[in-house]
Amino acid sequence: MFNYRDQADGLRRIMAKTSARIISVIGANGQPATPWMRNLALSMLAPEQRLLLIHANRQPALAHSLQSIVTNNSALKRGIVRHPQGYDLTCLTENDLLTSPLSQDLKAQLDGIVKQLSYDYDTVMIEAQLDTQDHSLIMPLIAEHELVIQMDRSEAAIKAAYVTIKHISQQHGQIPLGVVVTGANHEQGQQYFMRLNQVCKQFLGVSLDFVGAMLVEDPVSAKAQNGQVKQAASNATASKLGQTALAFKTVAHRLEKQRITTPSMAVA
Repeated sequence: MFNYRDQADGLRRIMAKTSARIISVIGANGQPATPWMRNLALSMLAPEQRLLLIHANRQPALAHSLQSIVTNNSALKRGIVRHPQGYDLTCLTENDLLTSPLSQDLKAQLDGIVKQLSYDYDTVMIEAQLDTQDHSLIMPLIAEHELVIQMDRSEAAIKAAYVTIKHISQQHGQIPLGVVVTGANHEQGQQYFMRLNQVCKQFLGVSLDFVGAMLVEDPVSAKAQNGQVKQAASNATASKLGQTALAFKTVAHRLEKQRITTPSMAVA
């Protein structure tokens, strides 16, 4: 966790003009992908590496959002907590952006805070969302770094992802966009990705990158009465959880392999 009393490491990063690797994740419909992103953050977390996960909206574990820090001119440390699983956690806003859009001034201030924080971590993961008013990304810096779109295996998801990509390209130009398909094995994920990529190339002039696919675990019925059935269900659940963890690790590895070099965010 960032040591707020000893900022020497952050100062060294600023002097060296280096900042964290920033990866943002957005749902195909332009909304946050909260549970999925927590699992991805765990998969991206490496020993001796500092990771900050920034949710879009305030979570139960957080007493303060970065928005409240700005509004009340409070100490930054009040908005960051240590998650039991080893990464740091914060959030951008107090309320759902669907009902409480941010002003341009507040967006700029949040953008500056996240840039400041980026010097104190190795990886910053942001739960992205589109503004409901102008369909731009909630912070400009998201468009300057890696952005991953999470979509499920459905016709509706392809259409929703296309609309989201259209808004992003119209507002921010061509930026690196990766796609993860959930509820699909690798072959199925590739098929749905190729369909999305084809229409984006044809109508938007945008090329996407396939990051990976993962199946969604099926819930095991809690009504099973037979002991053997219960044991089989327990074994099946453990197997599926293991497969899911492996799928997240595979996606994290792919993201690491395709690391994109971007300009430093250091202040000139």
